[in-house]
Amino acid sequence: MRIFLFISLFITLAACGIVGLVSYQAAYSHGSVREERSFSVLPGERVLALGERLETEGLIVSRYAFAWEIVKEKKTASLIAGEYLLSGTETIQEIVHKLTSGETVSRDIKVTFPEGWTIDMMAERLTKNGLPGDAFRTMARKPDPNLRQEYAFLSGLPAGATLEGYLFPDTYRFAPDATADTIIQAMLGNFGKRVNTELREAARAKGKSLFEIVTLASIVEEEGRSDRDRGMISDIFWKRLAIGQPLQSDATVNYVLGTYKDQPTLADLESDSPYNTYKHAGLPPGPISNPGLVSLRAAIFPIDNPYYYFLNNIETRETVFSKTFEEHVANRAAHGL
Repeated sequence: MRIFLFISLFITLAACGIVGLVSYQAAYSHGSVREERSFSVLPGERVLALGERLETEGLIVSRYAFAWEIVKEKKTASLIAGEYLLSGTETIQEIVHKLTSGETVSRDIKVTFPEGWTIDMMAERLTKNGLPGDAFRTMARKPDPNLRQEYAFLSGLPAGATLEGYLFPDTYRFAPDATADTIIQAMLGNFGKRVNTELREAARAKGKSLFEIVTLASIVEEEGRSDRDRGMISDIFWKRLAIGQPLQSDATVNYVLGTYKDQPTLADLESDSPYNTYKHAGLPPGPISNPGLVSLRAAIFPIDNPYYYFLNNIETRETVFSKTFEEHVANRAAHGL
């Protein structure tokens, strides 16, 4: 009888010791790996098998402490398959929390398109990120006619027009297998949210079509250096359009030539293209870039001013405004242009 009691006591003490050990390990121990590394939980993977892999990779010290923590917290059925970033600096309890709360690593590809980028520039960035840049370029240059029905703001797009100007510049996250259509839909959807009904109605109230607004905004985007400058330049351009004076925008010449010169040459200005606003009065046939919201708003709500001319100082990046052509010529000389 005494032997039986002794054995029972021994087993109880041993069990308590084991439970105490694994509980301590779960709460305080750390693995040998100090840096973060990718770790995948497989669908339907058994707890001990998962713990063994974690232990083998140096992320935890004991598969048994891991299994104990899972069972103790009744989370056996809560493990979520996916890819995680784990480190041995985390405790077993912290790792269990990650694996059962689904703090997986997103496989999405983050892509940022700055304001004023063209379709070609966007396509190049997509390609560099392993996304279908060439297909994107093709679809953006020859958009699906059905998009006009899907996105009301495209209804006024002239026949043969590209999506230049309507691919809203922003930071996006795309799945690795994203198609060109998916990417374009995301960018058009973003345009629709940013250039909302209120803004479109404001443009309409001023007698401007959205296409005209986007086209002018794309030029303002390239010419302006600050939010205020863009509002001022927008007013200058609208005044020039009203009296039939050419816009004379260097940005439109750069678009024609595929260059990014601060100061186009005289030969550049002679380029024979409808986009060359030195040779042709009025707006160019379409947008020359994809403008941001500030430039779009500037095109709708220009800042009233008495000026008709402006220049950008290449060195200081200052925008200098002039009321008359004579004053403009003097300012050019003063700024070495």
